[in-house]
Amino acid sequence: MRWAWLIVVCASAVGCVTHRDPPPVAAVARSLSPAVPAEGMNLESVLLERPIGDRFLDRDLWAAALPVGGQEARVLLTENGLRAGVLTGNLPQQFQTLLESESEALNARRLTFAVRKDEVLPTTGPLEKCEFGLLTDIGPGDTRTRITLPQARCGVMVRPEAMADDRVRVACEPQIQYGDRQEFWRASADGTGWVKSEEVPLKTFPMLAFDVPLGRNEYLVIGWSADQPDTIGAALFGVSANGQARQRVLVIRARQLNPGAPADLPSLGPIRRPSIAAEANKLAR
Repeated sequence: MRWAWLIVVCASAVGCVTHRDPPPVAAVARSLSPAVPAEGMNLESVLLERPIGDRFLDRDLWAAALPVGGQEARVLLTENGLRAGVLTGNLPQQFQTLLESESEALNARRLTFAVRKDEVLPTTGPLEKCEFGLLTDIGPGDTRTRITLPQARCGVMVRPEAMADDRVRVACEPQIQYGDRQEFWRASADGTGWVKSEEVPLKTFPMLAFDVPLGRNEYLVIGWSADQPDTIGAALFGVSANGQARQRVLVIRARQLNPGAPADLPSLGPIRRPSIAAEANKLAR
């Protein structure tokens, strides 16, 4: 009995009788290191708004921007009252001033794309009725289709995609939600049955879709030509405020989020717009 107690005391002094190897140093280091953020993309947007026919938003801004897309795509956009271009290099001073404006820079958003694939950036609405003529193709004999949508909310769907050279390719397409929520039956995720969901009807315009690669210091601008009132461009970017007709331009900037990379863009936080505006000012210095 005395020998049994002696064995127990010795085992307690030197540790467990069964031997376990210590964890590898690399495993310990990993457990103590901070979590690595998920890779993805960051997309910022803001709407600039001025009285309709404003010299800068309707003319000078587009003279400074590089047009987006091929010749045929640009013609189709133009025929539908839409314009898209990229600002790069030295930015127009008035563009920077508008980005900082308390009254003319609206609805700033900062979105992260890691899990989500696309998002609609609202531009106008709700509108009691949205009506315009749509040209779907360029060619001899092409006519405009009349589009009438009740209770419309207009916007631009964006789908960013990371490129190998650290740029972000942003695909854009005009879209309009309209009417009340409706019930739809859809196939279940596993394909074994049907599920009921409620959605607002959506009108898409794939013939007016385009994509553009953006570097970190480049800005995509999308807007409307004010001399084309009966177009989808007018529906997306024409508004009325206090009895005054006004026009808008959507500004977009995008960048990749790489783990460990320094944050060179200031965070929006609770403030409404400073990220795009602050970066534009920094580049101008």
